[in-house]
Amino acid sequence: MVRMRHPNLEQEIEVAEISVVQYERSGWQVVDDNGRTAKGTAKRRQSEGNES
Repeated sequence: MVRMRHPNLEQEIEVAEISVVQYERSGWQVVDDNGRTAKGTAKRRQSEGNES
């Protein structure tokens, strides 16, 4: 599961990794373990998943 935050909302959500791209298109941002926005995380995870 991946934690995400929307700039207009206070509550964070957890979504399946496969759904991250769709949420990012709606303005949600991936949050790292320290609560900071993790830029480029979804793209990195997608490329890692395709390296089999």
